[in-house]
Amino acid sequence: MQQTYTLDHWEDRSGHRLTWKFGYRGVAGAFGRIEVVYPAGRHGDRHVTEVRGDGIPVVSFTGWAYGRKPSLYMAQLSVGSDGIRVKRNRWAQTRAGRALRMQVAGREYRYLATGRRHHDRALLRDGVEIRTGRRGRGARKKATFTVVGQADAHDIALAAVMVGVNTRNLTRGGAVRAFFNRSLNWLDIFN
Repeated sequence: MQQTYTLDHWEDRSGHRLTWKFGYRGVAGAFGRIEVVYPAGRHGDRHVTEVRGDGIPVVSFTGWAYGRKPSLYMAQLSVGSDGIRVKRNRWAQTRAGRALRMQVAGREYRYLATGRRHHDRALLRDGVEIRTGRRGRGARKKATFTVVGQADAHDIALAAVMVGVNTRNLTRGGAVRAFFNRSLNWLDIFN
């Protein structure tokens, strides 16, 4: 069984630039309306991406700010009121080895890169795969979710929140680019 859902990009640039919000929203079949918001909050140098919807739990991802999105550095994940431990091997050489690992509702999940670029990812657990992709620019930007298997609300919410997270570090090339960008930002501090 395979289903595909599409969420449209939205922006709210009202007020000061530090209060601007971005994200994706749309209807995901039986799961109802879903909205991804980033940054939903800011805590110093950390940003929060949040997912809410009719038939899914509230999920938030907090990490070191990288542009408007949180990154995987110093990551924290919350599903409802539960804090979830997020693990990854940042020194691994393969995409599978660099995958983000988490345990939610008693199930093991892996979130990994499926392509060389940062647009294509997959959330995996036993019997379920949700492939996510981001395509387009500006007002035509969209996030697609291709669900294979019997996904539930937790699966959809986790895949949706990760669309609003900078996951470049899941590939070696992305990790190298992120390292150099971070290094250049640190050099700007000393000028």
